Amino acid sequence: MVALTKSNVASPKNCFDFRVGLEGEAAAAAARVRTAEDLALLARTLDEMEGLRTGGQLGLDEDFAFHLQVARASHNDYFVSALQSLRESIYDGMLLARTASYVVLEEKMAAINTQHRLVYEAIRDRNAEAARTAMRQHLLRCKKSTRHWYPTGNDLDRDLYDQAL
Repeated sequence: MVALTKSNVASPKNCFDFRVGLEGEAAAAAARVRTAEDLALLARTLDEMEGLRTGGQLGLDEDFAFHLQVARASHNDYFVSALQSLRESIYDGMLLARTASYVVLEEKMAAINTQHRLVYEAIRDRNAEAARTAMRQHLLRCKKSTRHWYPTGNDLDRDLYDQAL
């Protein structure tokens, strides 16, 4: 096992920060311009991820596929290209968020699935503001879910440490 330091977790943490804006806007755009085909692909991707609730599977590929499908549903190649270029950092962040928290993996996956479902429903309903908010909140929750970004791991420390960075 590799010891995690402030320097080697900074990249995934910074990636989450960047993704909040990028993917929030991609979700809002998707809500405005998505097609029926986009919605069907997004629903299928979500169903695949929800099917992984047991067995200790991390679902990294399925999770990334959901986010990529949201970007594709925006019909803006810049969102898609940016997300694809961040793939390795996104996987690093997803792995840390799933394995470095105090939450049991199945509970973590259920929470992620619920958050993804909120994004999907907002896009389905063509509610751009709700889609933006749901995606931003999802990514912020994932960012905050790993104790490795905080010296002691408690909630007060998280708030203070985030302000100091």
